[in-house]
Parts: sequence; C-alpha cells; structure tokens
Amino acid sequence: MVRSAAIAAGWTLPVSIAAVLPWLVLSGVISFGAEPGAAAPEPIYYFDLTDLNSLDLRDPVQARQAWDTLHLVASVQGIVNRDRPALFIRFMKHPDDFWWDYLREEGNWLAGRPVRAIGSIEQLLETFQGQLRGVVVDTETLPATSNLASTIAGVENRVCLRHDTSPQSVYARVMKTGLPLTQDAVRLFGDDGAPLFSGKKGTVIAGTGQPGIPSTGSAKCDAYLWAKHRYLDPGLTSPRDMAYYIDSYWLRNPAATSLSNCTLSNHDFFIARKAFFFDLGVWEEESPVDDPGQTAGTDLGTLKVLLRAMHDRAGGKILHIGGFTPWIWKYTDHAGAGSKHGGVDTEWKYAQTISAYNGVMDADALGYSGMANASFYQHFPLKDRYPQHRKPTLDDLKAKGLLDDDGRVAKHSYVTFYMGDYDSSAWLNYHVPLLWADPARGTIPCGWAFNPNLDRRAPQAVHYARTRATEQDWFVAGDCGAGYLNPGMLGAPRLDPDVPDGWEAWIAHSREYFRRYDLSITGFIIDGHAPGMGTRGLDAYLQFSPDGIVGQKIPQQGLHRDTMPMIRMRLDLYGSPPEAGRQLAGLVGEELPQFMVIRTILQSPTWHKETMAHAQRAPKGDRLRFLDPYTFFLLLKSRERQ
Repeated sequence: MVRSAAIAAGWTLPVSIAAVLPWLVLSGVISFGAEPGAAAPEPIYYFDLTDLNSLDLRDPVQARQAWDTLHLVASVQGIVNRDRPALFIRFMKHPDDFWWDYLREEGNWLAGRPVRAIGSIEQLLETFQGQLRGVVVDTETLPATSNLASTIAGVENRVCLRHDTSPQSVYARVMKTGLPLTQDAVRLFGDDGAPLFSGKKGTVIAGTGQPGIPSTGSAKCDAYLWAKHRYLDPGLTSPRDMAYYIDSYWLRNPAATSLSNCTLSNHDFFIARKAFFFDLGVWEEESPVDDPGQTAGTDLGTLKVLLRAMHDRAGGKILHIGGFTPWIWKYTDHAGAGSKHGGVDTEWKYAQTISAYNGVMDADALGYSGMANASFYQHFPLKDRYPQHRKPTLDDLKAKGLLDDDGRVAKHSYVTFYMGDYDSSAWLNYHVPLLWADPARGTIPCGWAFNPNLDRRAPQAVHYARTRATEQDWFVAGDCGAGYLNPGMLGAPRLDPDVPDGWEAWIAHSREYFRRYDLSITGFIIDGHAPGMGTRGLDAYLQFSPDGIVGQKIPQQGLHRDTMPMIRMRLDLYGSPPEAGRQLAGLVGEELPQFMVIRTILQSPTWHKETMAHAQRAPKGDRLRFLDPYTFFLLLKSRERQ
C-alpha cells in the first residue's frame, strides 16, 4: 500500500473493525456473553496500533501521523487507566501480544474479562469522552510544548494534540468530531499563533504572575519554568514522578530509528501518575542542538531548578524518573546530536545530576526504549513477597568441594556473571519473554540483575520471571540497587548545598524492595562521574545488601566490617561465544583462588552457556569455575576471613 496516498484519503488506524473482527474473535480478543445471573465483568478496551509501524517515517506527513496518533492515544490511556485497567494498546507485536495472552490465561489476572475493540481515534474519544475534560494543543514551533502537553494531560485529564490544520492531520480529525472535549482547549501558543514563550532576556515569563519569573533567555527553558510555576509548585503534579522523554524535536529526524523509540507510548504511565515531563541537556559548557541560541548551561540550570522543587515536594524521598538521554537526536556526539560528549559520558552526567536530588533513573534507553501499557500493567496484583530458593551455606560449599574442612577456598578462578542491564522497565518488559523461553535457562547458574523498582511499570514481567524461576535462576539487584543512581551523590554537601543528606531516604527505599524480592546482593554500583560513596555508603549498603556488592569505586576486593563482601566489576564482556570465551580465559591469573565478576548486557542463557564452554576449553580455562552470585559471594567472604 502507498501509505501517503492512504493517509491523504483519510486513512483510519487501524484497519476497519469489520476486517479484523474474525481475527479478534478467533484469537480471543473479543468475547461475548456472561454466566447467567452473574454480574458482567467490566470490559477491557483494545486498540490495535501496529499498523503505525508500517508508516514511512521519511515522509513528513506519515511521521506526523504516527507521532500525533501515539501522543493522543497515550494521553487517553494514561487518564482512563489511572484507577483501573481499562484500555490496552497493541503497538509492538512483541512484547504486547505475549503479555496480552499471558494475562488472559485461565486463572490469571484478566481471565474472563470481555474485550471491546476500538477501531479509530474518533471511536476512542467517543468511548471515553466522559473521562476527558478537553484537549491540550502544543506547537511544533517550540518542541518543548509537547512535553508540557503531557504534564497538563495528566493534571487536567486532557487529550494531547499537535496543532496542525492540514485536512489529513490528527488535530483536524479530532476537531471535526465536534465532541464536547474539543470545546475546552488549552493552547500552548498565543491566540494569533505567536509563541507563548519569547525567551527574551530582560522580560518575565508570560503567565507567571507578578512580579513574574525572569526569562532565562531560552523559550524552551521558559516553557518548563512556566509549567513548574503553574503545575508543580501548587502541588498539582505527582510529588515523586518525573518523565525524561524526547519532545517533538523528534520530528526533525524521525527515521533515525524505529517508531517505538520515539517513546510516546511510554507516556501513559507517567500521565496516569500526573508526572512532570521534561527534555533538557546536562552540559554546563554547551548550548543544546535544539536550542543553540541559549546561553551555555541554561538547560542544566533549568533541570536543577525542577529537581530541587521535586526534591522539596517529596520531602526528600526517592524520586522515580522515567526515560533516558535521547542520544541519537540530542546532547551527545552522535552525528547531528550537537555535543562533543559521548553517550556514556552524557548518561553519567545526567545520573550524577539527578542523584544529587535523590532521583533514580528508570532508564528507557535506545534501542529498546519503547514500552506500551505500563499504565495498564501498574494494576497487576503483585504478591507481598517473592522468596528465592534456599541460599547456599558453608556446608553446601564444602559439599561441592569449594571449601575444605578447615574453611580454605579451593584454588580455582571463580566467575559469576552479572546478567544485565535491567534498569529499564522497557528493557525488562521486552526481554523477559525471550530470556525465559531460552532452552539453556535452568542448565547453568544465572545471576539476573533486575532492578526491583521496575515493578512499578512492569510488575507482570517481574512476577512472570520470579514465579517461573528454575533452581539455577538467581536474582540480585541491578545498578545501583532499587534504582539507578550514583550513591556518591547522596552525601551532603551536594550540588545544591541546601539539599540535605539523602542516605536515609535511600536506605528506607531500598530496604523495602530488597525485603519484598528476597535480595541481599547489589550486582553493580555505578559511580560514573560521581565520587565514590566511602565508608558512609558502605555502611548504608550493609543495612540492605549484606551478602555483597560490586562496584566501580570501592576497594578491589574485601570485607566491610567483617560482614559484607565487596569486589570491583572486572569487565564488560561482548562478542560471539568463541571470542568472549577466549577473552574470559585470558583473565585467569596464576595466583589462585581468584574472584571475578563479569558484566554482560542483554545476553541469553544460551550465549552464556556457550561462552563458558569455550572459556573452559581455552588455555588456563580448566581453572575456571562458574558460580551463581550467592555462592560466589559466600565463597569470597570465606576467602577474606582466612
């Protein structure tokens, strides 16, 4: 199909209900009837948007059709799913189909719920019009207003629209419906179409009262300070949720990667939570590519103002910040992204900044940054506790020949894999179905580094993995515990000298997650650009991670207060199993016993099993012993006490 011609003709997403009805019935998407005399359960509404992925993003018309549709649907979904699971979106065939089928299995959460298909955005709005107050209209002229729209959508129950009067636009279609919601509009530009935010130094930001907030000299940053003044400061937004996702600057280069990476489908959860949305750079010496006329560092200064306000509203408790640096488009040295700084460099700078205000990152990073339905999944009924298998004892180590009767460690090179990086709900949501279907799982010791706080947006994935774990599946906290932050930034004095020490907040936050998921090891503490956490930090981790920690800026190997074993991460391992196996065997030293933690990223159990086999066949590979993380750290603890 020629997509541009179809759109020009008024193409409606998805294909007509008449065309898909047989498939929906046969696949169980639509069910009819209820038990006689029983109250009919509330239906689930199901909207198939997978055809959006077939649009040609090189065509500006089609790219805007995709962007506008996703933003509208995410805003509606966040609003209607705030209090109950009402609307499910099929956007990515994987993993959306997997989770839909799983949740509707007999005896599972959604079994028996009738399903009603939504066939168009017009039908969507008509179905839920009673819950939608109006619309909020942003302008591509100032891309930041698309994030303002998502903030306002959550606070005021408004549908997000990009202003576009062309006849085929989503905006035109919605306004043409004449639904009552179209009569109540918040427009993020002047009545004459002029910018609402001038970004002119020496003036005040429009709409911030008297005497008003002085302009930063950046229309982009002024827009966020206006939103802070109007929604965050009065307590209308969530006190603990923020969202860092690319604004409509994405439309400058939409074909850079797949549609899911525009991350609009991720907005639904944060709209449901009334989160504050932003997209700001982090470098003090640079002006960002999307606002080159601003004074260098204005983005970072604005971000700090927002974070400080959030910190104070939360009473110093841990902030949950979804999203990640949009590094293909902005803030890095990727072609066209406008910075001299690399992707990891920028990530670490961002992590350092949010950590100084008690923020943790739910790091939806490219290229698995897209996630749909988190506002739906958030209602999944988790258990109070997910115990692991019985953790090993010294007697177990002796029985395996790892310790002799005198407690001496056998002379081998011991390796445990940190199987990451699962510090992103989007990554966990996508990969758990694939990893748990891998035929090698259950045949080798696996140390899964799932950040436990991902249960806020992907509880169904956490539950699925934990309730289907084999005796070889072990779980540790990913970086850096119950969320990705730099612990070294928790201690006062901080970036803002008036922000108090954050250690007690981090301990309280982490302790509850470690209790619920029976965790006692932190698999990797990333310090990045932050200072090491020192004795104060080690004492903090001892309170919730007593069986061990792995880090960047801790002693090479040791035992903290004769209780908590610690070791530095040895390396990140990549490549094919033969290549990785040879590299791993090359690390084996002459002085034994030796202990090494090896980090892998998104690698399957099969990859690990083959890598282990190649390593053990390589020179010195016969000295290698591969252990689960709990056995590894207990053995390390024994070694350090010798």
